[in-house]
Amino acid sequence: MTVSSASRPSLVSHVADVNNTNMAATEDQLARLSKVKDIITKASQELKSIEVNREIDLEFDVGNLLVTDKNTLDEEAVYDPDTRPAYLQSLARDGIQALMSKVWDLPSHTEDNAVFVTLPKTTTVLPREKPVPKEKALTKWEQFARDKGLTKKKKDKKVWDHILKRWVPRFGMKKVQADKEKNWVKEVPGNVDPYEDMFAKEKELKRERVAKNEYQRLRNIAKSRKLKVPNVGVTGNDLATSKDLGVAMHHSRFATASKGKFQPTLPNEQVPKGLGKKRKHEQITGDGRAEKKRYMEVLKKVEKNELNLSTAVHKQIREENIEADLAKKGGKKQLRRSKAGGRHRTRSDHRASKLGKGIHESRKQKI
Repeated sequence: MTVSSASRPSLVSHVADVNNTNMAATEDQLARLSKVKDIITKASQELKSIEVNREIDLEFDVGNLLVTDKNTLDEEAVYDPDTRPAYLQSLARDGIQALMSKVWDLPSHTEDNAVFVTLPKTTTVLPREKPVPKEKALTKWEQFARDKGLTKKKKDKKVWDHILKRWVPRFGMKKVQADKEKNWVKEVPGNVDPYEDMFAKEKELKRERVAKNEYQRLRNIAKSRKLKVPNVGVTGNDLATSKDLGVAMHHSRFATASKGKFQPTLPNEQVPKGLGKKRKHEQITGDGRAEKKRYMEVLKKVEKNELNLSTAVHKQIREENIEADLAKKGGKKQLRRSKAGGRHRTRSDHRASKLGKGIHESRKQKI
């Protein structure tokens, strides 16, 4: 291929343009490569490696999700307020990263696009927040069965009734109907009233048995919760002491409509101790205004009122008039009968006559 001399300048300019274009493309690629490197470097700084290296190996308790780092701390980084947060965050991050690596090594399964891992048994004994709960207290029947060696046997729901000649439930509505059908007549014993309703008596006895069972159930609940059951009188099967009997007698005295106001006392009767009103002690700490108010009320009660001069003068004049009247009529102050059998006018008689009621009128009313 031959090129004329006239076309050489245009060819040289075309080659120069191509070279300039290639140089611009390479510069653009280099700029892109530098940006990619910067992004990778920044990502590597943010996302650290999952490998955690320590001089002393970390101790793991994956069951409790616990990791223990026994390496010594960098005192300069810890005591420096500028580097302390970043240093502690790095330690926490490394510990959690190492723990998560151990967790992901465990067998796992996927359910509903979620990954589940079964943790192993714990190896570290952690202290309890609350004490170990105690065993439930046995009821009286359970304690009796344990002492006697009795075992609980499962009973059939139905039993054969030889009178009705069919299977009858042990409890429930059909059991009640079977009892009414079977016990349609009752024999009246010879030592009771022949006109007494035996069916009503049986209902009353059943009602008492139900109440007793309910009382025992509540007592067992109170015993399990360590609550004190009030024991007034002879309640339950326990033998009451003399103190319990005294308390029962004391409460029975005030169980009347007048609350014991007209109840006569027995000879040599003693009031049981501990049944009076308990003294309420005031608080010695706290706000002093309440204490000041209480003291002021006591002071007002102790402080005497002002003397009413007019009332005192009238009272003194009345007493002097009574003394003068008794001296004129020969009356005496003492309430003593005379030898003639009569009675002298006294201060009280004089006051009665002044009020419009003489001694003779009072005697007539008595007669």
